Amino acid sequence: MTMRRRLKPQSEPIRRPMIGNKSRLLTIFAVLSVLALGGCQNQTATDKSAEKDKAKTEKPTSEMPGMMITKVSVITPSVRTVPITMTAAGTLASPNAVTLTPQVSGTIDAVHVQSGQQVEKGDLLFSLDAQPFETALLSARAKLEGDRAQARYAAQQVKQLKPLVEKEYVTRQSYDQAVATAMAANALIAQDEAAIQTAQINLAYTKIRAPITGRLGEISLQPGNLVVANNTALSTLVSNRELLVNFSLPQSVLQALRKEWPGLGQTKPGEKSVPPPTVEVLDEHADHVLGKGHLSFIDNSISAGTGTIRLQGLIDNQDGSLWPGQFVTARLTLGQIPDAQVLPAAAVQIGDQGMFVYLYKNGKVEMQTVSPARNTSNEAALPAGSLSADAKVIYPLPARIAPGMPVALEKTSNKKAQSSEHLKAESASHSGSSSNE
Repeated sequence: MTMRRRLKPQSEPIRRPMIGNKSRLLTIFAVLSVLALGGCQNQTATDKSAEKDKAKTEKPTSEMPGMMITKVSVITPSVRTVPITMTAAGTLASPNAVTLTPQVSGTIDAVHVQSGQQVEKGDLLFSLDAQPFETALLSARAKLEGDRAQARYAAQQVKQLKPLVEKEYVTRQSYDQAVATAMAANALIAQDEAAIQTAQINLAYTKIRAPITGRLGEISLQPGNLVVANNTALSTLVSNRELLVNFSLPQSVLQALRKEWPGLGQTKPGEKSVPPPTVEVLDEHADHVLGKGHLSFIDNSISAGTGTIRLQGLIDNQDGSLWPGQFVTARLTLGQIPDAQVLPAAAVQIGDQGMFVYLYKNGKVEMQTVSPARNTSNEAALPAGSLSADAKVIYPLPARIAPGMPVALEKTSNKKAQSSEHLKAESASHSGSSSNE
């Protein structure tokens, strides 16, 4: 009987080496994990060390005001009474313009002035050839003498015939004829006297004098030119000692005018007249006052197309610095703002919710809304009490500023005083600028 040899299972020798490999893999994995954990701990330690170094390097902003905090300058509003005004573009015009024309025909004998010359009323401007008119005057005087002689003879005839007609030595018809002749002679004398007066007037017209004080225009005719009475224009003459400024303002100005100028200048008998509002003339940029005067005219209707009313002011121009036709800025004063707080115009900003200023308070920036009662290109006037008495307005404004931002004050005590004086001087030179500018 053959015995078969039992074979041992092959799984045992195979299972052992697999167990050994697994142990080695686990060991390698554990080593790698330890190394990775160590690297993370080293990186964490490195990051913490860097953060500590950065914290040591960067100090709080409060400890480095020279580099981290914006420095600002502040001003305090000046308090004074400010006029309420309205401005508009305007043009100057002469209240009186004359075209010089001769009143008699003749030849120009002399021109006594130059183009553009300033002349006074009564100054001699042109002379015409007077010889024909002098001859006419002499002729009229000679005729008068002849007619007077005839009148004396006629009067003597009446005197002689009167007693004779009473005694019927002459007829009544002869006497009446003598009386009529005497009356006709007297009429001729009156006619001759009128002719002499006309000749004298015509002779005077050969001297053309300035009818008003003003400035001449261009003179194109010279001696030798023939001129025709009431036809030939010699030159123009415009008065310039007083000028009219024409401008228009919104119709709402009428309400303020009625308050400032009751009755709009029209007074009833016995009522005391109220001085008209002041009107000033400034240059085109409204920087410099060129002349002053008063309101002289309010139109009788409002323009339906623009909603404005035309006004006119009479401006004194004794120095002749203003010219008719010049474009100017007209400024009408309508009242005053007592105890107004005045700031430079650049200190007032415009935001989504209106106008505001930046204030310095406790080392930070605060924003406070304001409502200026008058704005100009140089200053803004706030109603009394708009800001506290000790308000510190930041001006000039830095490049970057926002509410709540920490700031530091510059040592500008002298600069502040100079700024205040400059603002006062600037306000005085531009007193009464428009609230509509």
